[in-house]
Amino acid sequence: MQLLHATILAIGVLAAASCTQGDGSASNGSAMQYTVLDDQASQLRTDFNRKAGSVRLLFVVDPICPTCLRGLADMNRDLLAGTVDPRLQTFVVHEPVLGIARVAPWLRPSGGKDVPKAAQLLHNPQVQHYWNSSGAFGRLLSRAIGLKNSKGPVYAWDVWLLYGPEAKWEGTEPPRPRLLMHQLGALRGSPEFPHLDSHVFARQVQTLLAQLPPSATPDLAHSSQ
Repeated sequence: MQLLHATILAIGVLAAASCTQGDGSASNGSAMQYTVLDDQASQLRTDFNRKAGSVRLLFVVDPICPTCLRGLADMNRDLLAGTVDPRLQTFVVHEPVLGIARVAPWLRPSGGKDVPKAAQLLHNPQVQHYWNSSGAFGRLLSRAIGLKNSKGPVYAWDVWLLYGPEAKWEGTEPPRPRLLMHQLGALRGSPEFPHLDSHVFARQVQTLLAQLPPSATPDLAHSSQ
């Protein structure tokens, strides 16, 4: 019953997003583009480090997952749509999890074609989208941050991470975040990783942004090279 309810919500969310494509908010052609990630997430690592000095968000979703889509819509409503600030950068990694992807991600017919529709849910110019067809990123992130329950490691998807301006991705694995929230049954009740609350997440982000210098320009050093 919960899955049916979530699916209905997701359909409504996507329908609403489709109806607002012409409003000029981040639903333009460039916002629908995405980068294909290799299994080492090389481009994401480069982009993440290039934005050092800013507050960075990392959302990891399956673009056809109803609860993931609901999470994107909530983050848009409570944070991204109202925060057009270059000091806040958002990276969204889309990976195949549901359906045939559970056993053979390369066999899901639509593949990255699902990404642009999900991307419509985030109305912010400082968002970059990525597609990892093998699903390797979920394993990489899970290992890096110690995502696990009493039974062992938990695959990283439908997770929402917050990084401060000091974070740097060194080596092969992503850094540990200041905050990770999730919508996973496997982590229900976890004292370390709370369930997603977009209002709480947004307040944490705004607190970090308030600590940055108003004139902060994270890309200045890189643009001069």
